[in-house]
Amino acid sequence: MISQVTTVIEPFVRRGLFSSPEQAVSEMARDYILRQIERHRATIEKLQTRYGMNYAQFNAYLKSRAATLLTMPNPVLGKAVMQEEQDALDWKIATEMLQSWLGLQSEVGK
Repeated sequence: MISQVTTVIEPFVRRGLFSSPEQAVSEMARDYILRQIERHRATIEKLQTRYGMNYAQFNAYLKSRAATLLTMPNPVLGKAVMQEEQDALDWKIATEMLQSWLGLQSEVGK
């Protein structure tokens, strides 16, 4: 594994993009973490904009819509609720992953 890492990192150091393999790995890891944070924040912002509320509010809204669907079945509403449930799952995953990447960022250092 170490030789594979060296094979990947060595050209960056040889071309003077980084002063050492350690610096290359450190900066690449930090850059990757930042891109993941930006990705998950963008997902969260997109969903907040789409629904005009935060995740907790959306969850309450979705429960209310699902309860309405149980009492008054409606195929159009059912389809809409299915899409909203998928969005809720995507939102939850993005929120949890954002927290995970932020935690990793604090461990690795800014």
